[in-house]
Amino acid sequence: MRRRKQILFYGIMVVMTLAVIEGMAQGAYYVAYGEFNGAGAGWSRPWPTTGDPADAAERRAPTDGAVIHPYYGFTQKVKEHELNQPRPRRREDGVVLIGLLGGSVGYEVTPAFRSALEGWFRDHDLPLRPVVLELAYTAMKQPQQLMILANTLSLGGEYDIIVNLDGRNELIFPSENYFKYGVFPFYPNWWHGHMSGWQTPTQKLLVSRIYALRQRQQRLDAVTAAEPWRRLALYGIVNRYLHERTAAQIWNLNRELADTLSGQDDLLRYGPVLERAAAPDEYELSQMALRVWYRASVMLDNMSRGAGAEYYHFLQPNQYVPNSKPLTDREMRYAYDQAGLSAMIYRDVYPLLLRLGDELRRQGINYHDLTQIFADHRERIYRDDCCHLNTRGNELLAASMVQRLEPALRRRAALATAKVGG
Repeated sequence: MRRRKQILFYGIMVVMTLAVIEGMAQGAYYVAYGEFNGAGAGWSRPWPTTGDPADAAERRAPTDGAVIHPYYGFTQKVKEHELNQPRPRRREDGVVLIGLLGGSVGYEVTPAFRSALEGWFRDHDLPLRPVVLELAYTAMKQPQQLMILANTLSLGGEYDIIVNLDGRNELIFPSENYFKYGVFPFYPNWWHGHMSGWQTPTQKLLVSRIYALRQRQQRLDAVTAAEPWRRLALYGIVNRYLHERTAAQIWNLNRELADTLSGQDDLLRYGPVLERAAAPDEYELSQMALRVWYRASVMLDNMSRGAGAEYYHFLQPNQYVPNSKPLTDREMRYAYDQAGLSAMIYRDVYPLLLRLGDELRRQGINYHDLTQIFADHRERIYRDDCCHLNTRGNELLAASMVQRLEPALRRRAALATAKVGG
């Protein structure tokens, strides 16, 4: 009986001691934080995980899996892609090397173009094997094609034929760059996003440390929500101390990261400012873009000739070209935006492009307008409201390109035959 009383007494003393400690902890918690511990609802409130430099650095990563390139602007994030090769392809016997430049339409038509070329040589029983070098990539526009050819030639690359399939990006993206993002019109598309997403090794280390600390915060939150003693002030003081210590570390690392990001000045992200008495409007900027497109094509022709290659410039088809295709009901619903930028620019600027295309032909350039190749096709061809084609559309586009390349293909076959005979 006496032992039982002792156990009860000590038990009561322990409970009272704990109660006193908890009461003191609640008082200390109130003095420290201006509120009682309660359920711990406010422990992580002062430390949101959005709106800080680490989040911004992660959100602004390069788009579409592209990587920054010092000459081209960006390339595909695949080591084996033709644009990433340290030694470009050189001519060899029995092979006709064809480089295909352009944006996403050129990138997507490449397999069909390769297949159509192989079929053409097979049908004509000619002693050559076509090799298509994939130099086109999503969102590229002039002068990126010009830069690609200049660089690959300077590295020793060789071509028999250079094909440039473009026209849409050159009309649309300069306007998007300038009016939507404040980027120099003739920088690569969405350049500010690519450059803001680029991180030095120091920045990558800071971001990784910040995210490791955030994981610690999440673990503390998980324990706080799950355990029954989360209402105890003593536990709350320890947990909140760990929270705020972790949050302070995140804050300091973010300040350090912000200092490094501020070194990427506006010239790096946005390019040079167009110095004009008045900023250009849409029409004026479109005219500037057309002149860049024209001059770049002339320079591509000059470089190709100088390198012993033939240059062919194809203006890609687009659903916004007036009367270029009888659009199906599905195309009208999903592949045509009458109020969009593409419709407006093609309506207002396309006639100017046609005149410059005629001038390219007068300059002796192999320029071909392919915008009417779907004029008699009533089946569905376009798969989005930009410019991209379905499988049938890519096959038709590739066949049209090969048909217009026939003179150059025959000349290359004749040269190969003469070389073998000599």
